[in-house]
Amino acid sequence: MWRVLRLSALVLGVIGVFGWTSDALAGSASPSGAASQQVAGNGVTVTATLLKEQPGGTAVKLALDTYFVNLVRYDFEELAILRDDTGKTYPVTAVEQVGSQKPHYRQAVLWFAKVNPEAKMIELIVKDVAGVKERTFHWNTKD
Repeated sequence: MWRVLRLSALVLGVIGVFGWTSDALAGSASPSGAASQQVAGNGVTVTATLLKEQPGGTAVKLALDTYFVNLVRYDFEELAILRDDTGKTYPVTAVEQVGSQKPHYRQAVLWFAKVNPEAKMIELIVKDVAGVKERTFHWNTKD
């Protein structure tokens, strides 16, 4: 009996540490300018990759990955918005699904209007995934 109680306490302690860690990581990726960035929180990792500027606009590949949450309910078109440092916001104009869409892993390319050439920095804000209000990814647009 005591062995079961000690084991239960250990398991709860480990869950508490991992739960705190995932919440602590949620929020914002460093403004490193790296093309691909990740923000994890509440059991879901969101990866955003800024794709090379296209003539038709700005494209970001967005991937959602988890072991715990059913991701099918998330609509990529409503999930994100792009904002530049001049204050202009860009809603998603098109979504291209990439690969097979599974309950625990989904990815798509999000298209936005061409970013203001005056902008020095852009950020992608991913809203309300797995209870995390916002996850923010930053990229420098000027070298």
